[in-house]
Amino acid sequence: MKRMTVFLLTGLFCVLLLVGCTQKPAPALPEADYPMELIFSSGAGAWRTILTLNEDGSFAGQFSDANMGETGKNHPNGTVYLCSFTGRFSVSEKLDIHSYPLTLEEVTPDRPGDEEWIEDGILYVYAGPYGLYNDSIDGQMSRSFVLYTPDTPNAGLDETLLSWWPSRFEESPPKTLNCYALWNADAGTAFFTYPQTMN
Repeated sequence: MKRMTVFLLTGLFCVLLLVGCTQKPAPALPEADYPMELIFSSGAGAWRTILTLNEDGSFAGQFSDANMGETGKNHPNGTVYLCSFTGRFSVSEKLDIHSYPLTLEEVTPDRPGDEEWIEDGILYVYAGPYGLYNDSIDGQMSRSFVLYTPDTPNAGLDETLLSWWPSRFEESPPKTLNCYALWNADAGTAFFTYPQTMN
């Protein structure tokens, strides 16, 4: 009886060991120093969206767009559009060694949209988190994103993504991104780490 019990326990242990060895680890973001600050900006004009990404896929961010020439009787000093928000991405199996697909599960502004107030002669208008929504579909939340690592070759990347790339203005741009890029595949917008924010 003791032999049978030992045999059964040994068999059960082996089965559990094999099951544990064959289980795949959960998809995760690339190894990096988090939180990671990514910026969506054209490089021209006084607007940008900053997104601070955490290792677990959660994030917080701010959008601001100052238009000092957009004045009115009650706001002679211009107009500022702004938004603060939080949200969360889920991570899927990576496409290759450079590409990490993400799904935007939720994004929550800290105030309701279209809220306005005047302060110091400036009209403040609460807007949406620019860069995270697909404005071509009535401002619906985008779902499909990809996080690219700095060693991603530029060859083969979407031309629209590269049109937002900070190094596009360089006389001899690098052959790789040389920074992290968060690509909004639904809307055609992209966030990047900049030299001063790269770890």
